[in-house]
Amino acid sequence: MPSLHTRLANLAQRHTQRMGTAAALTLLSSPAMAASGGLAKAQSTLQLIKDNLELILPIAAVIIGLIIVVLYMAEIMRKDDMVRWLIGLVIAGSIGEIVVLLWK
Repeated sequence: MPSLHTRLANLAQRHTQRMGTAAALTLLSSPAMAASGGLAKAQSTLQLIKDNLELILPIAAVIIGLIIVVLYMAEIMRKDDMVRWLIGLVIAGSIGEIVVLLWK
């Protein structure tokens, strides 16, 4: 009668072989699905997100900038904090626009 260690080793080996087979079948079917147009929906979804972000991000940046200025005018935020936040907002907006330009 085999020991417990031997039984566990055999069980692990069979489990590993089954998992390897399942992984191989999954990976082999992915290129076929991509070639058959399975990525068209994902591409159109990403394009829709890109178009919406191009519209929403500048509007959000203006609103956030106004909120920062109002907080400064209400003396809730110090001037150096306001300057830091506005510089960060400009940098984030610039990076967003650079990404949009490079994506085209």
